[in-house]
Amino acid sequence: MSSLNSNLIEVLNNIAFWINRLGPIIILVLGTIGNFFNIIIFTRRSLRKNSCSLYFLAGSIVNFVVMYVALLTRYLATSWNIDPSATNPIWCKIRYLLIYPALSLALWFIVLACLDRYFSSSHQVHLRQLSTLSVARKLIILITIVMFLINIHVIVFAQTTIISGIAICTILPDEYLVFFNIFVPIISCLLPLILMSIFGILTIVNVRAIHRRRNIQDNSTTRGHLHSNDRQLIVMLLCQVTIATIIVAPWALINMFSAIGITVLKYQFSSTGSTIYDFCFNVSRMMYYMNPVLGFYIYTLSGPRFRNELKNLFSQTNRRNIIHPTRLQLRQTNETLNYAFRAH
Repeated sequence: MSSLNSNLIEVLNNIAFWINRLGPIIILVLGTIGNFFNIIIFTRRSLRKNSCSLYFLAGSIVNFVVMYVALLTRYLATSWNIDPSATNPIWCKIRYLLIYPALSLALWFIVLACLDRYFSSSHQVHLRQLSTLSVARKLIILITIVMFLINIHVIVFAQTTIISGIAICTILPDEYLVFFNIFVPIISCLLPLILMSIFGILTIVNVRAIHRRRNIQDNSTTRGHLHSNDRQLIVMLLCQVTIATIIVAPWALINMFSAIGITVLKYQFSSTGSTIYDFCFNVSRMMYYMNPVLGFYIYTLSGPRFRNELKNLFSQTNRRNIIHPTRLQLRQTNETLNYAFRAH
């Protein structure tokens, strides 16, 4: 092996080590802050009556499951050898059953939001009537049940075992692992990415059609068809779809390559090729876990209404911090004066 290849392997291994050591911490901190504010903002009076906001809210809640059940447990197991699921078969199965539906729902809720914006921007009345809170609640419950049901087979094949003297919780046997590494990327990544792209494009077509009708017929009905709040939600959603596609697709593709190319076709890497593959896998996996983090920051940058709600939240908090101590001081002063009068 040449010195150049040796240096490349050493550099990539060091980078991969620090990505796995520091990446989860950054994701957990930024994701916790972002999704916490998402939940607060999307439950505020001005947004909670919007069906698209409800999908954003559901996505923010499931993001906590992804971060603290999927990412945190993996980080503790791989970096610090803290893995209760490695010695507890029941928790091993429950952990897998929680992880993969949550990973799927994080993207499928974006699909539902895209579908909702397509409905709300349609010129057909019967489609616009589907963009309601009642429909959103039903679809959220339905897709959650479906994701758990289609992933329920994992509890059969998730089990604790010992490999090279180390107890781990993993998927066995290898035949099922091939299916699993194809099934999960398709259901959790590729299919939702395709659907959200389709509905995103259809929404853009609808919005352009609205603008054309405005130019032809400028009446109050047409002008009020798509409100400013709806337009901003569409922009926020399209930005999220674009970024989700960029950061999620590599992980799906590399997992499918692992299942087909390595496990089935028995493709053999050189030592340098193996290091490059492992590095790409680590980077793509960390990018995949960034998806639950970025929503808040995308909404803040692309949504003026979201920024205003965030500013209002902070201003109200500051007013409470100022007013409440003042009221407490007045109450204490009145009690002191009353006591003085009673003493005299």
